[in-house]
Amino acid sequence: MDPANAREAIREAALDVQEGADIIMVKPALPYLDIIRAVREQFDLPVAAYSVSGEYSMIKAACRRGGSRRSG
Repeated sequence: MDPANAREAIREAALDVQEGADIIMVKPALPYLDIIRAVREQFDLPVAAYSVSGEYSMIKAACRRGGSRRSG
């Protein structure tokens, strides 16, 4: 799947729903926040977001360096 193509992601989710999915899983979570929102708005199923290990490591490293602090 092309990661830059949100319409394709929605089509794939629709196919999963048609095939009887009980939940829609989006991964990796962080770069697909827009997809998570779109899927949630379009389908009446629970949506789960999964952070892959590299994504989790990146967030933890940013926190250790103070990347989570808001400026201003």
